[in-house]
Order: sequence, then C-alpha cells, then structure tokens
Amino acid sequence: MLYVEIDLKKLKNNIEEIIKTTGKEIIPIIKSNAYGLGDIEIARHLKKAGIKLMAVVDIQEAMHLVNAKIEADILILNGVDSSDYYWLNQHKNIVVTVNSLEEAENLNTYFFTRPIKVHFQIDTGMNRLGFCDVENFDRAYRLISANSTFIPEGIYTHFTDEKNHQYQEEKFIEFLNGKNFKYIHCAATSTYHFSQAGNFLRIGLDLYGTEDKTQQIIKIITKPLAIKKVKKGETVGYDRAYQANKDEFIAVLPIGYYNGYRRSLAGFPVLVNGKRYPTIGKVCMNHLFVKVDASITLDNEFIITSSELPISEMARYLNTIPHEILCMFNITDKKYIGG
Repeated sequence: MLYVEIDLKKLKNNIEEIIKTTGKEIIPIIKSNAYGLGDIEIARHLKKAGIKLMAVVDIQEAMHLVNAKIEADILILNGVDSSDYYWLNQHKNIVVTVNSLEEAENLNTYFFTRPIKVHFQIDTGMNRLGFCDVENFDRAYRLISANSTFIPEGIYTHFTDEKNHQYQEEKFIEFLNGKNFKYIHCAATSTYHFSQAGNFLRIGLDLYGTEDKTQQIIKIITKPLAIKKVKKGETVGYDRAYQANKDEFIAVLPIGYYNGYRRSLAGFPVLVNGKRYPTIGKVCMNHLFVKVDASITLDNEFIITSSELPISEMARYLNTIPHEILCMFNITDKKYIGG
C-alpha cells in the first residue's frame, strides 16, 4: 500500500487565508500536473471554490484541462506557438500570454474566429520570458489593442526574491503607464505577501502548503511489506551500508527512488503513531528500510510526509526548495478527501 492523500478542504482554507492576508484575489498555478497532485482534480475543486482563472505552462497542459471539461479560464504562461493557434482558436477558455513583440505580430496575422483574451508578461529581473523594453511592449500592446479580435485583459511579472521585489515592482509600474487591465498580477511564493502592485496574485506552492504560511494538503502513506528481525552485526541493503549494533527490527516499505524518494534522503525519518523513526541503509528503487521497535506491526501506517513531517523539512535536509520536493514524488494512487 502506497498512496497520496490530498486534503481539498485544506486547499480551500489556504485560498481563503491568502486572500484574507493579502486583500487580493488569486490566480492559482496548476502547472506540471498541479505540482504532481493531479491537475484535473485540483482544477475542478478550484472552480468549485470560485476561481475564474488559473495558470498552466503550455498548450499541452491547457488542452489536458480543456479535454476534462474544466470551464475556468486557463492562462498559458509560456505563450502559444503559431503551430498551435488552431487549438487556441477552438477553445474559448484558453487565455494566451504574449511575451514579445514577435509573438504579438504572429498572433495578429492569424484569422481567429473567436475573441482571444491576452495577458502580457513583463521581465523585470528574471531574464526568463517577457518584455524588457517599454517601447517594444507599447508597440505590442497597440498592435493587440487595435485588433478587435483580441481582449488585452492582463499584465504580469514574476519576482526573483524578497530583496529584489521592490525594485521589480517599480520597474513593472513603468509598463502600466495609464493602461487599464482587468488582471494585474505579480508573484513568487517568497514575495507575494510583500507585493503592493496589482490586484491579483499568482500563487503556486502556498496553495498546497508550506510550513509557516499555509497548511500542507498532502500526506503520503504506506504500510510495511515486512518487518525483519536483524541480529547484531548483520547488515541491511546494498553495499552493506547499515550494520546493526544490536538485535533490531527493520521495516521494509514499498517506496524508493522510482517513487521519488531520493537516495539522498537516506537517514531522514518517517512517522508512525506520532513518533519518528530513522530510515537506514541505502534507498532502493522500490524499497526503503526503517529502524523500528517491537511495537510496530504490519498494520501500522507509515507517514512519509504530512503537516507533522512537512516537505519544507525535507527540503532543508536536501538543501533544496519545497517546490522541488512536492514535484519529485511519483505516486500514481491519489485519494482526495474533504472536497
């Protein structure tokens, strides 16, 4: 048994808490299969919670939601290649980002048979995608605005970090220059609570929970395949990486690096009945060893991560960010509760 439990009630609470804290509406980020949590189920719940616009990374992710009959507007952050304009034309809830003057010119040459909602991305310091030059942006904006097919409804940027966000906001405001947009949105998990510019926030990780600001909505649960009694001096696993210094009980769990539990997590604890037990030895492709005590049986649930053993703690252990931890797990069995 190995599955991810996703608490949709906590997701709703996180949305409400962010709105309450910031005073702004949100545009949820559900790219990359909603950080591995299941984009369709998450999108359905977000729509039920009153979300009208959510964001994905590309046309393939957008079409996955469209084909699942998700009725909310879906903003494509990377823009749309001209080879995919057909799909953009077919589905009224797909919203396109324009990242450059060239993209605006390409859009303007295609004969769309429906109104196309457009957002403009401004590069204020990420050096990733978007307009860096005000003059080029103004030319693109005039081109899009002059074509009655297009509805230029949004403009946005992405912050690099907390220390730089004020400079980026000031630069971003230069691009507004009296223009009226329905959606003006800035984002980055580390900075949204400081942001002054705009009326919307794009929120990714904090929807799904961080240790300090919102509730973690995922719990990864498994049960042992076996509990082995290992004698003093015996070794466990590949390369005999662990040797028992006394008679011990070892639980063998059905999770390994194939499921996203990295070998570098060796030594990180798991949770059973509220108590932490250390993992030992080398993580296998499909198995994980945990040193337990005589109280543990095959019926006990082992928690890989939860609000009591959060992804943020895993991230610190691996010297990475919680985003990467949330995305790394490859567990197909998902159970949604509280919806």
